[in-house]
Order: sequence, then C-alpha cells, then structure tokens
Amino acid sequence: MIEPSFQPDPAALTVGVADGGVLSGVKDPSTDPAEHVLLQSSVARRGGRLPATTVDEAALFPLLRDAYNFGRWHSWRRTDKGSSNISWFVQTDAGEMVLRRSHNLKTVAGARFEFALIEHLRGHGYPAPPIQRTQDGAIYAEVQGVLHMVMGLLPGSAYDPGDPAQLELAARGLGRYHSIVSELTPAGEPNRSSGLAALGQLGQENLYAAVNVVLPLLSPHAAAQLTEDARYLGERMEQLNVGLGQRQKELRSLVIHGSYGQSAVLVDGHQLTGVLDFDRAAHDLLALDLAYALRSFCREGPIRPSGPSVNAGLGRAFLRHYRSQAPLGDADLAALPEAFQAQRLIVVAKKCQNLLTKQAITPRQSKDAHSFSLLLNRECTRVRWITHNPFPATEDA
Repeated sequence: MIEPSFQPDPAALTVGVADGGVLSGVKDPSTDPAEHVLLQSSVARRGGRLPATTVDEAALFPLLRDAYNFGRWHSWRRTDKGSSNISWFVQTDAGEMVLRRSHNLKTVAGARFEFALIEHLRGHGYPAPPIQRTQDGAIYAEVQGVLHMVMGLLPGSAYDPGDPAQLELAARGLGRYHSIVSELTPAGEPNRSSGLAALGQLGQENLYAAVNVVLPLLSPHAAAQLTEDARYLGERMEQLNVGLGQRQKELRSLVIHGSYGQSAVLVDGHQLTGVLDFDRAAHDLLALDLAYALRSFCREGPIRPSGPSVNAGLGRAFLRHYRSQAPLGDADLAALPEAFQAQRLIVVAKKCQNLLTKQAITPRQSKDAHSFSLLLNRECTRVRWITHNPFPATEDA
C-alpha cells in the first residue's frame, strides 16, 4: 500500500507488459488460443492481507493520469462499497471511469486472468466492465508494487432487494455467467478446489496459530470461549475438507465469480446492465458460487449469527430462474448445505491468515484480540446454525 509519505516518482510506476500474445489487444478471446489456455489455468494468489495504510491520492493520481490516455482527470471520489479493494469514480476528458486499487493479494497472474475472463464474457455479450488499457497497451499500472486497473463505467443502478423482478434478473445473470464459462475447464485433471484446500491442514494450522496469538491478551473467560469455538470450527473444517473433497469428482467445477452478490450487479428497468467484481474469480466448485449468491440475494433483513441465512421461498425462486439459463445437477444441488458451511469457514481461514500476517508486522494488541474472538464466536454460531438447519436442497428448493 502507498504510505502517506509517498512522493510522486515516475520510476515508481510500471505497466503490465503485453507479452505472449495474452495482453496484445485481443478482441474476441473465444477465438484466441492464448486467452483460452490462460483461462484453463488456476489463478496464482498470495495469502495474508497486509495492514491497511493511507493512500496519498495527490501523489498517486498524477502518475496514473500520465499512464493513461484520458486527457485531464478533473475530479474523483471514492466509491461507497468495497472491502477488498479501494475504488474511485474518476471524471476525465474521455468520460467517467472507475479506478480500482487492488489489495496486496492481487498478483500480475491474477490481473491477467481477470482480464482474459472479462474479455471472454464480453465476447459473448455479457455485461462485464471493459478494462481500459494504458498508453502502452497494458491492462494495469503498478505503483510501488500495487496493481491499479481502470474500467469503463457501466450504466444502471444498485440492486433493489425489495423488487422480485430484480431477483429474477440476478439469478438469470448468474446462470448465464456459468453457462458462458462452462467451456473454460482446466486442462487435464480438474484442479482441487482452492476453497476446500483452505480448510485443509494449512487452514486448520493457521486457525490454531491465530488463536494462540490472541489467547494471552484475553481474560480467562474469553480465552476459554475462544478455545471452544476454535475447536468446533477446526473440526468442521476437517469434516468438510474430507467429506466434500471425496465427492469432488461428482461436483461441477468451473470459473466461479467468487463474489456474485447484491453489490456486484447493476440493474436498469427490466435489464441486468452490469456485473462487477471479477477479482475473486477462480476455478472452483459451482456450489460455492451458488451458496454465496443465495446468501446475498435471498436473505430477509440483516444477516444474523443465529437464524436463517437464506429464505427458502426466495431461494426456490432464485434457483428456478437460474435453471432457465444453466443446468444444475443433482450432486451440486445436494452439496449446497455443506457449501454454505464451507463458505463461512473459508472466511474464517482467511481472517486467521490475515491476523498472522499482521502479527508478523505489528504485534496484536488487546483490542485486536477482542475483535478476533468476537469474529470467531459469531462465525461459530453461524456455522452451528446452518449445520443443524440445512438449506432444503431438493428439486423444489
């Protein structure tokens, strides 16, 4: 991340090289061998998010303005949403753009994968945002090791959860997405789910290591509660890693969106005009994508630690509209109850890894330990509830 003391230095900026034909102005990636090969590979990812630091916009924006060919950058404002990345709406001579500053987990390989995926989708008429190239023809600009990408602004308004017609648009949009990417299967043997892998030995080790970091900073009562919560979460990680892992050959894998929720779609009237947030896309289990979408679009009111994560009626409607665009196998449908659990546990695994990364830079304090213990207790409560009250995954669900 850019520190407040960062000064404008042209040498700090590099742009993505258009190499191997992958980034060389592909118009229709469905006909380009290099793009297709890229999309058959897994995304290279780093683990452990660094602590957030202040972004010096006055130093950053002149560098990015000079990297792109949009003329003057008149004004910019931060977007309201976004926990993984920082984004701005930027008004330029060439029109309004969206600038995204990626977090430290974003790799060059990940940026190339995202670009190839978006080009593939747009080649099929899917409303994904066009990535704007730099003056040198690259898809990103890198400042002090952080990747920045500029995208064209798509029309439409935010999703309205109170409009049943928009639920249909969202469900059909996910089905169409899965239908388009269904041809992008990994070459050779299917890769093991990266989501489930996060629940394996390393994920469990990170869970207990994170707990050991914060235990000395907690009261005896809080420490005992955290230990109990961690034991339950670790056991569920192992059970799902083994149980779903043994059934992976029965389950469908494809390039999942990774965060297809209410904040990722734009709607205008009776049309889905935009689908955003492809930075978490990767080859993984279709059931994980469906679980994420159902939890986002089919809940009633705010998410509670204890209580239904999905309204059954809304879930049935979502799946019915989804099936109008893409098939849904019995095995994938049957895996949804476990996918809901796995999704929450994957979040826990990431939070633990983030805590360990931050601990290596700045030792955790009592307030950090308290926040972490509350997080684990909340997720433990959620996982217990959805384990004992599974989503009714039947043909009529």
